[in-house]
Amino acid sequence: MKVRTAPARKRSSGGLPKRGPAPRDDRNGARRGDTTRLAILNAAERCFGEGGFDGVSLRTITEVAGVDLALANYHFGSKDNLLREVIARRARIVHDERIRALEEARRLAGARSPSVEAIVTAFLEPLLRRLINRDQGWQHYASLVSQLDISPKFTVLTGDVLDPTALHFINALRLALPKAAPRAIYWGYMFLLGSMVQVMSATGRIERLSHGVCESDDIASALRELVPFVSGGLRALQTAPR
Repeated sequence: MKVRTAPARKRSSGGLPKRGPAPRDDRNGARRGDTTRLAILNAAERCFGEGGFDGVSLRTITEVAGVDLALANYHFGSKDNLLREVIARRARIVHDERIRALEEARRLAGARSPSVEAIVTAFLEPLLRRLINRDQGWQHYASLVSQLDISPKFTVLTGDVLDPTALHFINALRLALPKAAPRAIYWGYMFLLGSMVQVMSATGRIERLSHGVCESDDIASALRELVPFVSGGLRALQTAPR
């Protein structure tokens, strides 16, 4: 009786059964996407800081980043969204440091409110310290913020990123200055913010006015002068005639 045998399995040249197609590893693609996105953000920050938001195009930014224009549209959708992300990534870092500094000031004050000077320092120091260190990325960011801070379009685009920080410090100032009118506290915060932006702008005008006694890029000296100047103005809000 003839016995039937099962048909032999086909084998590859290596002697093992052939496998199906290997599962696709999306991790490499995700890493490439992250690298591309970071390159676009860095290029946009540099271009916006040096040429202004309206002075550069998405095409210019992608050329600096060394990527295709379509990738900027894929990752960010529009130039406005790209600007928002450029601002947001560093604003989040500054926000976290400011809140930590404010909490430390509260801890040191114990049952009392932190001093106005401590609150102002907690707001100013985290960002200005990075300019003292002359980090190029932070310098581009500061240049961009100082250019756009008075633009309504900028404040609308970045309000959800920047406003939470503002409200934390407005509330802290309310507690530190209980006799000041609420509307005065809001104005006081805007004066604090405006003074910081003036320091970040580094236009070189102070060199001309002071005949070289002061320098725009001497951020450490500016910070030392700015804290008592702004603090004194804020404290005066409690006694100013209405």
